[in-house]
Amino acid sequence: MGEAAALLSALCWATTSVALARLGATYSGAMLSGLRFLIASPFVIALLVVTGGVAGILSGSWAPILIVVLSAGVNYGIGDTLYVGALPRIGLQRMAPTTTALWVAFSTLGGVLILGEPASVNLVLGAALVIAGTYLVVAARIEDLPNASRPQRPSPLATLLVMLAVAGSWSASTLLIAGGRGDLDAIAVSAIRIPAGGVLIAAVLLVTTRGEVLHRLPQPRDLPLVIAVGILGTALGGLAYIYAVAEAGAARAVILNSTSPLMVVPLAIAFLGERPTRRVALGTVCCLAGTLSVVVAG
Repeated sequence: MGEAAALLSALCWATTSVALARLGATYSGAMLSGLRFLIASPFVIALLVVTGGVAGILSGSWAPILIVVLSAGVNYGIGDTLYVGALPRIGLQRMAPTTTALWVAFSTLGGVLILGEPASVNLVLGAALVIAGTYLVVAARIEDLPNASRPQRPSPLATLLVMLAVAGSWSASTLLIAGGRGDLDAIAVSAIRIPAGGVLIAAVLLVTTRGEVLHRLPQPRDLPLVIAVGILGTALGGLAYIYAVAEAGAARAVILNSTSPLMVVPLAIAFLGERPTRRVALGTVCCLAGTLSVVVAG
């Protein structure tokens, strides 16, 4: 079930990516990120209350709760902030595929070496194929974006350090959840982590924009799509991802979840009018082969 949950989370985030691509033409990415977390928060909190998980959180140790909050800070406060901030200088074409590949590699190594998750030839082969396939799919999809090849690039060393910091933050957040959540189940972790992420992003936006973001909220006609992104993409996708990490382990969950760009391809063709290329086809084959290898390894 853990592997299935990882693929479900990848599908949720692929759908979210397509929706955000539509909304991103009108609203800033930072504001959309904050809104989707804030919209998802009541949903996961209500789910926690309905399932009777509040008592379990209050009666347990505070250490797992603090670790989950820390994971949100590392992921959203450091990783996502560095990623978004680096895009204008490094370029999406260089950042997206490279950081995704590094995230898979770091999380797989961390899961095996730090958490003692089982390793196998199929797992290593699957990770390599998914990394290669994701790189091909993502790089092919963003080649034609405006100014993708003309950012104000920093030095090669600075670029490398930013990429390592972003991927390292994402991986550390995943490993913190996998190894430090204690007895907290996926619903409890999501009910802590998603609101923490929403509050963090909202606070950063309010400070950096000096409150101007409140005057640029989505128009009523876009609210249904924004709400769907928050509930289906962030809440359901985040819940499925946490469950996958808990049940399948950090290594397998991250590898399978990183197939999200593969799932974006048919959605982008259907809803955004994008055209497939040979590179996308090759990347798709690699991702499918890698996914099969990881599932067989489990």
